[in-house]
Amino acid sequence: MKLIFYGTMGAIPTKENSNVSFAVTEGSSSLLIDASGSPTHSLLRSGINPLDLDALVLTHTHPDHLYAFPALIHSLWLMKREKPLLIVTNEETAVKARQLGEIFELLERKDLFPIEWNILDTGIIESIPGMRIELFPVEHSVVTSGVKCVTTSASMVYSADTKPSSHVIRAAKGATVLIHEASGSECHENALNAIGHSSARQAGETAQKTGVDTLYLCHFDPRHGIGPDTLQQEAQRMFQGDVMVPDQFRVYQHGAS
Repeated sequence: MKLIFYGTMGAIPTKENSNVSFAVTEGSSSLLIDASGSPTHSLLRSGINPLDLDALVLTHTHPDHLYAFPALIHSLWLMKREKPLLIVTNEETAVKARQLGEIFELLERKDLFPIEWNILDTGIIESIPGMRIELFPVEHSVVTSGVKCVTTSASMVYSADTKPSSHVIRAAKGATVLIHEASGSECHENALNAIGHSSARQAGETAQKTGVDTLYLCHFDPRHGIGPDTLQQEAQRMFQGDVMVPDQFRVYQHGAS
């Protein structure tokens, strides 16, 4: 399994870093989680042919996770994609994504490649070679899906946006990797939890309860003025495994791939 992060910021990007979005690959299979920035550019830059992308997972309706969906569909159409694209999401997010597509009159375009919507709040999808995708509910301010991806070489759980959640712990038990939001420091925990977010300390605490090997932190908020290195230290105090602040476009490999 390979992980490639296209951005690790929350709703506010910086000049160096975009909103959270990342790819998961196993062999020739590829999965994009959330649509922010310029997805087609990011896929190309990371060596993934957008015409071969197998699936897109959309976790929730907040703009920083969804706004680039129309741009992705439009560019794939212009590139004359023929392969069906699987879109995995919950009902609320599917409605919003379709509304975005309708604004730009994208989903009824002539010769648009097939889009296969798989809409579920909880469930498992096994239609991608070498990958099993599972959605599970987390605890955010809107309906939000966490994501588990199990491949032939490793397993990854993504918390999406959430306060500390038993659903994440349960999904990540026995997984290789946990990708967890860290929207602020432990001094912000009460305010963060009230709006469905977690601190870095809480991300580390969650990782420790799951037994994963590696914790990746993401969804940073520059408004707090606390850098990722400090957040990494806060998480590391709670977790005995490796805590990573991922670099954009670096390839992180777990197991054979």
